[in-house]
Amino acid sequence: MTAIEYDAKVDAIRAEMPYARNNVFLNAGSFGPIPQRTMDAIHDYMKLEFEEGRSFQREAQTKTTAREAAAAAFETPVRTVALTRHTTDGMNIGIMGLNWEQGDELIITDTEHPGGQYPAYVVARRFGVQLRRVNLGDGTGDVVGAIEAAISNRTRMIVTSHLTWNTGTVLPIKEIQELANRHNLLLICDAAQSAGSVPAKLGELEIDVYATPGQKWLCGPEGTGATFVSERGIERLYQSVVGSSSMQYGASEHVGGYVLPQSGANRFEVAGVNQPAVAGYTSSVSWISQELGMDWVNERIATLGKYAWDKLSNIDGVHVITPKDRMAGLVSFTVEGVEPPALVERLAQDRVIIRNIGFPTCSRLSASFYNTEEDIDQAAAAIDNARRELAGQ
Repeated sequence: MTAIEYDAKVDAIRAEMPYARNNVFLNAGSFGPIPQRTMDAIHDYMKLEFEEGRSFQREAQTKTTAREAAAAAFETPVRTVALTRHTTDGMNIGIMGLNWEQGDELIITDTEHPGGQYPAYVVARRFGVQLRRVNLGDGTGDVVGAIEAAISNRTRMIVTSHLTWNTGTVLPIKEIQELANRHNLLLICDAAQSAGSVPAKLGELEIDVYATPGQKWLCGPEGTGATFVSERGIERLYQSVVGSSSMQYGASEHVGGYVLPQSGANRFEVAGVNQPAVAGYTSSVSWISQELGMDWVNERIATLGKYAWDKLSNIDGVHVITPKDRMAGLVSFTVEGVEPPALVERLAQDRVIIRNIGFPTCSRLSASFYNTEEDIDQAAAAIDNARRELAGQ
């Protein structure tokens, strides 16, 4: 691709996203802007429902199409895909899916999002499971060794992220899954920040549970997502919440209370979905993975992330937390003398959109494929100006 073709591709992407054009939007780690085609898909589906009514048959086809789009994007069999509402759904599916016994152990890292922490804390309180918390720091040390050192003969599960939401570190998820395999443990992976921003060919990685959202890097509607469950995960995890979508229709024996689950990961789906939102999810995921190309998207995000890292590192008083050699598009940083919420609020006045994080206390910039170097230049200048203004320098 020539430079002219590359620029034309970026221009076409930005033409789909008025919010990203009208703002310096650097918060993909919370919500990605919805592209025009996805807005159209949602509207057209709602119009169809309004004019022709809702239908079980159409819903079934809508979900099938969404699973196929997700499977194609992450290069994994369709049977490993469960449609969910958000990452936290998937983390609950995995963490709640074992028949826990008192004294069992679950390993979790200190960089996890509440979406992974809270289900782990619930099984600890409910079943007497012992949590073994691994301190990863900024994730630049021997992550696999630190996790392995926490394993005992009572350990049954590892809970970790692929890309940490707070430090912005890409963890060696392939090696962690291999570690889990060696010790016959299940790995439950929070992929909220990696899905769409970091290469993840799940058919090769075979992560036991890879929980993803639709609304972040994949630019889909809120309340959409997919959880990918490996063949081993399908075999070993029990259903915690079930409904008509979870089970094979008609394959039940009511006197004895027997019912057959769906054969694939869709056994972890429960009931009806917001069909227009799912259609929107399919539109965004298909656009990114098939038309733009997931490899191109991942590479562009990595390039812009490192560009942002360099720009921020050159501002006086700014300390970048994210390790440059293990990052994608998230850059976490602090500004000397300025509290992160105050910085976020001040930048928003200049239409520069980032967010703050509570642990560690910092600000976070998320550069995605629809951003430009000019966006990051503007953000860096705004951060420098805010530092001078708020810290009195």
